[in-house]
Amino acid sequence: MNRRTAFFLILGMLAVTGFFYLSNKPTPSTIPFASIIQRRADYRPPAEGVTLYPTDGPYGVGVIQTIAAGDGETLFVGTYGEGLFRSDDGGKHWVPANTGLKDKFIANLMRVKEGSLYAGTIRAGLFRSSDEGRHWVSINQGLENTNVETMISLPGGAVYAGTGQGVFVSKDEGEHWELFNEGIGSFLVRSLVATRDGTLYAGTQGNGIFKRRLRDPKWIQVISGFDFQGIEEQVIRALVLGRGEFLYAGTLGAGIFRSRDGGVHWERANAGLPNLSIRSLNVDGRGILYAGTGEGVFYSEDDGARWHPLEAGMTDIQIHSFVASEQGDLYAGTGGGLFRGRIRSSSLENGAATRWQPLHQGLLIAPIRALDYGEEGITAGTDGKGVIGSRGENWVSENVGLVNLSVRAMARGKTFLYIITEDGVYRKQHGRGTWEGVEGALPARVISIAVDGMEQVYAGTEAGLFHSPDHGKHWEKIEAIESGAVSALAAEGEAVLAVMENILWSKWNGGWKKIISKEGAPFRYIAWKREGHFIAANEQKIWEGDLNGAWREIKGDLPTGIRMTAMSVDPENREILYVGSERGLFWSNDGGNRWHPARLYQGERFEKQVNQVLPVSNGSVWLATEESGVLLGVDRIPRGGFFGRLKQRLG
Repeated sequence: MNRRTAFFLILGMLAVTGFFYLSNKPTPSTIPFASIIQRRADYRPPAEGVTLYPTDGPYGVGVIQTIAAGDGETLFVGTYGEGLFRSDDGGKHWVPANTGLKDKFIANLMRVKEGSLYAGTIRAGLFRSSDEGRHWVSINQGLENTNVETMISLPGGAVYAGTGQGVFVSKDEGEHWELFNEGIGSFLVRSLVATRDGTLYAGTQGNGIFKRRLRDPKWIQVISGFDFQGIEEQVIRALVLGRGEFLYAGTLGAGIFRSRDGGVHWERANAGLPNLSIRSLNVDGRGILYAGTGEGVFYSEDDGARWHPLEAGMTDIQIHSFVASEQGDLYAGTGGGLFRGRIRSSSLENGAATRWQPLHQGLLIAPIRALDYGEEGITAGTDGKGVIGSRGENWVSENVGLVNLSVRAMARGKTFLYIITEDGVYRKQHGRGTWEGVEGALPARVISIAVDGMEQVYAGTEAGLFHSPDHGKHWEKIEAIESGAVSALAAEGEAVLAVMENILWSKWNGGWKKIISKEGAPFRYIAWKREGHFIAANEQKIWEGDLNGAWREIKGDLPTGIRMTAMSVDPENREILYVGSERGLFWSNDGGNRWHPARLYQGERFEKQVNQVLPVSNGSVWLATEESGVLLGVDRIPRGGFFGRLKQRLG
């Protein structure tokens, strides 16, 4: 071919490429979270390499059951299942505060002026901390019930606890407890309040409200329930004292009732409330009342005569807890996060409403163990919060049918998504909402899972490799493979790789073959690279191998001392490799010889632990992290070669 012919050939190819590019103009991105990321005020377009963007989650599956404000900007939240967290900067950063706690289902928190912090749990009773929640000690001596729903401290030092069997009292900061139940019985007490003279009121689960003065020999029922549309509402969720010591009662489904005379007479106080499921009641230093409901937070400046919404900016309006701090900040705990607001004015005419700000980062994000990508979007398997999927620009819990919410691995077939939990193997049909167990007759714990192009499901167990030809209904052991723990699987088309310590078993052209590592290194991660070739890695080294047993260590220039926690190969260009580590994500576009760190969109390196890397053919790279949720990476990696550079410029 002469130069003239070559010139016109290249010119023609460029013209064809330009035609297809111009006739397929870019359309708005369908990549999950891309649109919302681009609308952020601090958005910066992706740079060369891999640029990472937080997806703001997944949040929202841990219920914030209770909140307590400490000195300055110190803040505590108790969750329903994830334990206790403390923030020293008003909610910007959070640290776990569970040392000594024997139950992570925190029902309530109480901070007394002397600095002690009390935590009531569902299953382990009461705990006290004298160092701002850093250490906890059990204080259950004499306490006959471990479900502590509410607490109150009186100026004289007495502490009262409402439990599943009534009220208990301690006069020595919780060291010893005595039954304080005469007249109230063993009903669950949901709320306690006290007047300035020490008169106590108790709201119960199913038996109305009780009252007891300090010198009274027993509790007296002031009302058994409130009439609501011909039905007596007996569940009292919350009590609070407002201005003039007016008593307010929040009920399960009948709204708020008010008494001006210590519980003798009651009147409805629901004007302006669209939802009558009252979760919490609170009052601030100015006497403004707050009600947390099933549809947001409402406030009243006129002693409950009229309620007004405070919901702008709140993405989850089902309120579970609420507190107004001495500094005037409002904190609302929901099933989808923690929010902070403030009423800017005490006058309705001047616009008292506030916009809520989320305080999520580092609080409700569980470790992400596994990722999947399909037409529905990105799906995350978490450690403790189950499965959460992207739906539009939101994360949505997808746990219907699951018993255990600790997900270890995922695999996608054409029809089903499969997961491994601590409770076994489950599957869910794409586009459907319910998980079903498919572990069947598997004789041992499942460690790894994969689906090949023929919809064969492979389960790596502690006793060998099994496969199912019918979507997990029936399982058969693959006898061609020795018994042992199959720690990792990789499937591409009909080809399958299975890892057993330093041995790889490969299924290629229908048969199984044993491949032994010459160095005897145990493998943790495996991926197909190209036909007959694969990449294998442990925590320190990476190798390329083939079906004939030839091995080559990829030495490269990864940072010294790095511990690898994930590894994958780009689905479009098999020379592009990704390595997740305790110190972030690294990528290579030359087969692993030179490595580059991925960077956050602000420009700095991302240096937190990556548990899985999932590159997708649309140019997105998804990261499952230990403490930063799911990150979206935008791939602008130079491909090399003439057409690779051309694609890079056009893309």
